[in-house]
Amino acid sequence: MTPTALSVSLAVLASLGTGVGLGVAIAPNGAAKALEQQKEAIAELNAGNQALIAEVNAVALIESTKDAEIAEQLVGTPPPCIPELGGDPMSTECLWALCLRTGETGAQRCEMSKLTDFLIVRHQAREIACEDDSDVE
Repeated sequence: MTPTALSVSLAVLASLGTGVGLGVAIAPNGAAKALEQQKEAIAELNAGNQALIAEVNAVALIESTKDAEIAEQLVGTPPPCIPELGGDPMSTECLWALCLRTGETGAQRCEMSKLTDFLIVRHQAREIACEDDSDVE
């Protein structure tokens, strides 16, 4: 080995030793700071996740309450009779649905065929009116 190569090799080894020594000397402080920052970041993420979970649970509770209220109404009253669902208690559709459900309305026997025929004629008239409106456009 030439003297130049030997001196370069020793310089490289000395540099590596110095770098490793400095890395070991500095590392504990840097690692402690990095771990502390990571701990704080995890705590902030955890707090944000807890807030998100609380908000999602509140929305789910509201939705389940609404569903329970609607289900309770549907047990006793058909949907065409409930205004919150777009129905009209005074409509023919409500009378027909009540007749289907109970078999009677107003303590009298309900004649289903006449109501069904009336509803079919009424819906056909609506379809014809809609077709006429689409021809005009």
